[in-house]
Amino acid sequence: MPGLPKNVLSTYQQYKNHTDSIAQWLASTAKAHGYVSSKTKNAKKEGNRSQGRPTYTLAIKEWTALAEFIAKITDPPVQIPQKLADLLDATISLRQSYSTDLSDTLDDSAEKKDSDDRHTYFLNVLKKVRETLGPRLPKPEHPTTKPKTMAEVLNLFEHLNLEEPFDAFQQAPTAISAAKLPQNEPIYKAERTINIGESFFAFYLLIGDLNRLRTEVSHAWARYKHGMNDLVTAALTTNTAVDLARSMTDDSKSTFAKHGGAHRMLQVYYAAQCLAAGSSEGHKARPGDDMNFSQYKLAEALFWPASQLLTAFCDVVKENPNPEMKRGFYGEYTPHSDCDSKRDREKYLEDKVLLLEMLPEFYYYCRVTEPSPPPVEDELTRGLRTMFKTKEPNLPLVFATTLFLDIHHILRHEAEFGFKWLTDVTQFVQGDIEEEMDFHKDIQMDTWSKENDAIVQHFVETLQFWCHEDQQRKAATSMKRINIPESFYLYRQHPWCCGLWKYFALMRFHEMNIVFVNAWGSVMSCAHLYNALDGGTEQELMWKDMDVAISLEDSKTFFIGEAPKGAAECLKRYAIAMGTSAANLAKATRKKEGLVLSKRGPKGLKELGSILQTFKGRFCDANGQNDLRAEDVQKILENANWEYEMDENDQVLEVFRDTDVVPKKGPLKQMAVPKLLGLLRDLIQAEIVEISFDFLRLHRQCWRLLRIIKDACRDDLIKTFGPSYIVKESELPFVVGYVLMSATSTQQVGDMLTAKLPGVDVTDRLMTKAQDALRGMIDAGAGSLIVEHILPKALGVQIDFEFEE
Repeated sequence: MPGLPKNVLSTYQQYKNHTDSIAQWLASTAKAHGYVSSKTKNAKKEGNRSQGRPTYTLAIKEWTALAEFIAKITDPPVQIPQKLADLLDATISLRQSYSTDLSDTLDDSAEKKDSDDRHTYFLNVLKKVRETLGPRLPKPEHPTTKPKTMAEVLNLFEHLNLEEPFDAFQQAPTAISAAKLPQNEPIYKAERTINIGESFFAFYLLIGDLNRLRTEVSHAWARYKHGMNDLVTAALTTNTAVDLARSMTDDSKSTFAKHGGAHRMLQVYYAAQCLAAGSSEGHKARPGDDMNFSQYKLAEALFWPASQLLTAFCDVVKENPNPEMKRGFYGEYTPHSDCDSKRDREKYLEDKVLLLEMLPEFYYYCRVTEPSPPPVEDELTRGLRTMFKTKEPNLPLVFATTLFLDIHHILRHEAEFGFKWLTDVTQFVQGDIEEEMDFHKDIQMDTWSKENDAIVQHFVETLQFWCHEDQQRKAATSMKRINIPESFYLYRQHPWCCGLWKYFALMRFHEMNIVFVNAWGSVMSCAHLYNALDGGTEQELMWKDMDVAISLEDSKTFFIGEAPKGAAECLKRYAIAMGTSAANLAKATRKKEGLVLSKRGPKGLKELGSILQTFKGRFCDANGQNDLRAEDVQKILENANWEYEMDENDQVLEVFRDTDVVPKKGPLKQMAVPKLLGLLRDLIQAEIVEISFDFLRLHRQCWRLLRIIKDACRDDLIKTFGPSYIVKESELPFVVGYVLMSATSTQQVGDMLTAKLPGVDVTDRLMTKAQDALRGMIDAGAGSLIVEHILPKALGVQIDFEFEE
């Protein structure tokens, strides 16, 4: 299984990078000042990197000698970069927190004692290096307080810059560092020994990362509850959190396997923490208790309730291949009650009732869909599908199950609203498609084949089958299950899954929208007409739906550059956009204008939602991808069409898009796991409007407008171009070209448009009539139907307009 992409860093990977950076600075700085040691001469060489630098492992016992050598240099003295102090402080705090929280509570053994000795030795070396170099360190501008908790330590660690180890000090102005070293200078890495202590240290940091991912997911669902996040945003954030959790676990899979695997290490970790708290895992305050409720907060932080309940269900499945759970057997689930006011034992019982009633539904769902899985499957269902086969939970599944329970803690009875949002959207999509199919049924368009209609119909049927027909209930009846679930019971209790299905519906619908409008050409042609008529320059002539479409796509997509001015330039850009060569615009004077040739055919709109496209292969194209790839992360960090500002804690303050400014590409090459998830959540939310915009309805607006303009200008068009200027309705987008050409001296536009009749004068009469038709459509309210009604009421997306004075 693949681990994390190289440009996403877990805390453990950051720790390794930071210790490598310390080793690099010590060795390269000492060597630059003449340090020679037989130990470094004989250091273990790891091989050559692509840039030609040999790589060596620097023994920990050498670090103190290197620091002492550097500290004694006086002519001139070596100026120590502040970054080195920051790395040392953060690394010392991290190792020390591990000693306090976990190492001291693990069972004693010879291996454990040896591991502790190594851990203590390395910690003392780090402190000695810090102490030795201390007098040479610059005084920090803002003194920092020593972190006291694990959260504070991780926060300190995460806020260090995430350069590759070799580059860690290149930006330090006073450092004699790798930045000034020859290209063939060796790379030094810190010595690392994998033993039980180091394995649990990596696991300790993994648990910290998972909890921070959990926090980001909780923020997403809390925002969804208050209308600040879309269901799609919350669902994709949750699914990606589990992806990242699985990848981080896989990164250390071989290490964890030596100790029984990550889930077994969780059990050991929980038991050790109970002992550290002066209790034990098996302590029961009351007979019949499922767990030690005096340590419930600890258990919650370690995902222990989910682990225990999954393990219990596996025990049931081992004995009974047809598990059932009668409603109310363990008690009644009451989502309308206040979760926060419940005691720990009551919270656990509520989770137990909910999960043990849901797991049989997941079990039968996985069994029924095994021969032909649905196009959309969330990470919880996917993990359970594996667990039902192996009869053992794993850590990523335990984490996913915890997130499932967290969602219910946050949403309570509103968890069912996710299914309503899903069906509202899918019904809207189906209705919009059916309306469009009916709208163009009598129009033959060469660029839109009947095969395309069949593909669209298959999409509609897929939504109907999976989202509007209760396959779970049908299967339960045919299987003669003891407990027949309520209508759409699984979906109603699983908003995470509903959000992914909503993504599937919107993303496929958006793809179909773009292909359709590009095939018919009405949106592109009307955008050029709207611009030529000075649309949007005053509120009375503001076609809001078109303004939003141009803004979302970027005006350069429509106009091949900045929006043109003047009828002649507008005609030229229109002709290029519609697929003709600019050289074909023949002037009456036959004077060459130096026009650039265009041989690429008609221009088209592009699919939007660059970040949301990251998930398309997985949920829409069924390509088997189940992990976040390095190129996906790069797209998130650098290629988003939305800009963002982050605060001093690297939290997103604002996501915005200025249509007059080219978005700056993010300079970051790497990002810590929780930061990435938080940024991903906010960028996804910004892009929801892009894939929700109803381009099909805009096409129908445009087509109707073109019909009105054609009828209003019919007599003038015949006088100017003859009666055969349009012979079939599929040519309606060319009406714009004729209106524009009538206002210029251009006689002909290649073979695309009929040439002007001899002796016809240039006139703006057709432009005026076209503007009157546009104004009439806007006055009737048809020009803002999508923005003011469809998006907010049918899809829950609000767009506000700001008018410059």
